[in-house]
Amino acid sequence: MGDAQEDDGHITIALSEIMYAGRLLAWFCIGSVASLATDVVARNTSPVVRARASTTISEYAVGACRFRIASMFGGNFRVRSHSSPSQGIYDLPDTGPIASPVLNGGFSLNCNKAHDKQIGISLGAKLVNGRWLRYDPWGDGPELVPFEKLAHVRTVQLKGRNWIGKGITVDDTTGDEERRGRIFSFCLVHNTQALCGTTPVAWLANPKVNQLWKIRAILESIEFVDAPTLANAGAASNSATLDN
Repeated sequence: MGDAQEDDGHITIALSEIMYAGRLLAWFCIGSVASLATDVVARNTSPVVRARASTTISEYAVGACRFRIASMFGGNFRVRSHSSPSQGIYDLPDTGPIASPVLNGGFSLNCNKAHDKQIGISLGAKLVNGRWLRYDPWGDGPELVPFEKLAHVRTVQLKGRNWIGKGITVDDTTGDEERRGRIFSFCLVHNTQALCGTTPVAWLANPKVNQLWKIRAILESIEFVDAPTLANAGAASNSATLDN
């Protein structure tokens, strides 16, 4: 009888050890699967999404344009307030492991009146009957002329939080072929103001290295900030006086 009870005790202990080992194995498997899933998600998340997930957003004023813009891809925004008119510069690394090839260290933003002529000047083009034409109101020839076939003009879709975007890319057709670029011009229109700029995004000799996606991600982080109306400013002033 004593031997039987002792055997039963050994069996119980053995079963407990087996169950504990089984639980450890299950926890290990669950952890491994979760870790693998996290790695897969990280690998399949676009660089734009990853960049947006680790950005800081600050508020700036360039001329009459007041807006928030994110610091992304190791870059940051600054305002040249002493230039006339004032100009915003988005600096990006031009050396090191996160350097932005083609962008030459960044691009600029200018604030313009959002009327048709000024936007056309900023883009260097106007859309007429669904077709982009070169626009030059200051030249001796016609204001509007067709683009060369090799310019490969393309419309660039821009999605804004509280603005309407207009953008195009145009390939250089003159100059040293090794130095010809794909030029991106854009305007972000909010009420009566437009933030505009122009920057190369690729060299035609190596078009696979295209930085358009990076510029779009930065621009689409922009949100215009409206200045308070006189009525709202007066109400805030009265409230502050009462609080004191």
